Amino acid sequence: MTGNTSIYINLLTDFGFRYVFGRIADKEFVISFLNALIGGPVPITDVEFFDKDYKGEADNDRALIYDLHCILKDGRKIIVEMQNRYLTHYDDRALYYLASDLHAQGNNEHWNYDLTPVYGIFLMNFEWKDGDEQYIREDITLYNLQTRKVFSNRLRMTFLRIPLLRKHPEDCKTTLDKWLWLFKNSETMEAMPQSFIQDPVFRKLAQATQYANLSEKDKEAYRKSLKAYRNAYTIYETERAEGRAQGLAQGIAEGRAVGKAEGRAEERRASFKTMLSFGITPEQIASKYKMQVDDVLRIANSN
Repeated sequence: MTGNTSIYINLLTDFGFRYVFGRIADKEFVISFLNALIGGPVPITDVEFFDKDYKGEADNDRALIYDLHCILKDGRKIIVEMQNRYLTHYDDRALYYLASDLHAQGNNEHWNYDLTPVYGIFLMNFEWKDGDEQYIREDITLYNLQTRKVFSNRLRMTFLRIPLLRKHPEDCKTTLDKWLWLFKNSETMEAMPQSFIQDPVFRKLAQATQYANLSEKDKEAYRKSLKAYRNAYTIYETERAEGRAQGLAQGIAEGRAVGKAEGRAEERRASFKTMLSFGITPEQIASKYKMQVDDVLRIANSN
């Protein structure tokens, strides 16, 4: 370990994510991951990368949110995105980006609406909104409610929530579990788990992702990426903490106001009941407090 640098690079950083999944020389890493997710009877054997950078993210977000675009042999487009912070309407955002890719296919004047499938994989380094049911994996597609069959396979989204994987390495039996475990623990682990390196892909990954094995140029790029990631994440966590503190303070203030109002109402109810028990009429009480007689009786008889 060198300074603030761990034995293995952090796969949640922009550099780590692209170094593992975006290099032509090591395609087997992303192929292993994609086969674990969408590999059907015919496994994925090759991918082709292409550049496509969606604009519009704030500077801090760019250090926490990044994506990779590739095409499979059968023409399917795959977008893999790493999200290290919660985004408002992130589900709508994912749908918008995939729909934009589908829409762009119509730029050819001779196009006949034969869409190429677009598949979005969203690695989420945060948990779902409070109150929602939590799943490690959630698959979304266009679905016919009447027939209960898939309406179209041209658009599909998979959300993977990294923090919800709470397994020990020896309990990770599937390739997908192993990948999610590595995303979550790559920066803190001291060695690749023995149960992982039985797979030649993870055995190679153990060598490729050791910081000491990087070139000097890559080491410098990783340190910059790690610093940007940590700075942006600190800003994000600070904003969240300030928001929680502000919400708590507002809740306490509102609670005090409600408590005072309830206390005044209780005092008035007890006062009205006492005056009525002494023979003071509702009309006299109403006149004194400038109220309607019915309101006096309602407050006096309330529980």
